[in-house]
Amino acid sequence: MNIGKTIRELRQSRGITQEDFSEALGVSVQTVSRWENGVNAPDLSMLPQLAVYFGVTADYLLGLERNDNMAKLIKTTETFELASKQEAEEMVLKFKGEKFPVLKDYKISADGGRVMLEVTKEFNSELDSMRFD
Repeated sequence: MNIGKTIRELRQSRGITQEDFSEALGVSVQTVSRWENGVNAPDLSMLPQLAVYFGVTADYLLGLERNDNMAKLIKTTETFELASKQEAEEMVLKFKGEKFPVLKDYKISADGGRVMLEVTKEFNSELDSMRFD
């Protein structure tokens, strides 16, 4: 199954017109038509927005079978060495402002002249309620 056919099936099964769908995504009706007819495919950056709009996964849109043996990135922990505590706090604010991945925890510590920032981010957190504008 190709992504255009999947988009058409999802849209039609929900009774959504191409016009309403294109308006919600901020693309032209012609663009939606081209996707659905297999002329082109949505840009990769549109996959999260499409998945959220239809309440499905990007894998589903791409026609990929879920394999429970596949590795799945759920959480990362990163450590940064910064020049000052203020710089670390500014970086935390930046991470808090990002929609994805979601900042779950952070710790700022000073060791001698070094300031260390450790951040934990989750990738599957709050995806259902996330809006991609």
